[in-house]
Amino acid sequence: MAGTPDTGVESGARMALRRHTAAAHERLHRLPAFAALQAGTIGHDAYAALLRRLFSFHRAVEDGLQAAPPLHSFGIDLAARRRSPLLLRDLAFLAAPVAPLPSPPALPPLRTAAQALGCLYVTEGSTLGGRELARRLDHLLPPGGAEGRRFLLGHGPNHGILWRELCAALEACGDTQAGRDEMIGTALAVFGVFGDWFGVAGAEK
Repeated sequence: MAGTPDTGVESGARMALRRHTAAAHERLHRLPAFAALQAGTIGHDAYAALLRRLFSFHRAVEDGLQAAPPLHSFGIDLAARRRSPLLLRDLAFLAAPVAPLPSPPALPPLRTAAQALGCLYVTEGSTLGGRELARRLDHLLPPGGAEGRRFLLGHGPNHGILWRELCAALEACGDTQAGRDEMIGTALAVFGVFGDWFGVAGAEK
C-alpha cells in the first residue's frame, strides 16, 4: 500500500518492507516467463527474451540509483551491486543479440536515500532465490556451471556480505517512520513497474 504508513511497533525496517511487499512479490511468481523458469521448462528463445528484459530493467535501475543521493554513508557501494554486466555475459553465452532492446521502464523518482534503498531492496531481494532458479536451467545450459546463468547466481561469494550490508542500511535509514514509509512506498512502486514490464514480456518469444 504505497503511501500507507505502518501502525504499531514492528521488529525492524526490513521486516516491515517484507510484510508490505509480500503480496506484490508473490504476484511476480505467477508471471509466465518466471513461472516457466521456476518449473524448469523455459526454452532457449524465451530465456533469452527474459534476459533482455531483465537487462533493460536493471540498466534503468542502475541509472536511477546513480542519479540518486549517494548511499556511501549507509555502507552501500552501488558499483559492487551492478548486475547488468552479468546479464550481458549470459546473453553472449546464449549467442543472443542484445539489440534491439525494449525501451526502459519508467521507474519512480529516487530523490532521497530512503527511496533509493527501497528500490535497491527490490532488486537485491531477487538474488535470494536466484541460486535455486539457476539450477532449473540444467536442461538448457551445462549442468553445474555458471555460464548463461551468472545473473541468477548473483554476487557469488560476496552474496552474503552484500545482503547483510543492505539489511544494515535499511535499518539505519528506516529508524524513523518517515524513512520507513518512503522505503515501503518506493519498493511497492518498483515492484509494480517490474510486474508491468514482465507481464508484457510474458508473450515475448
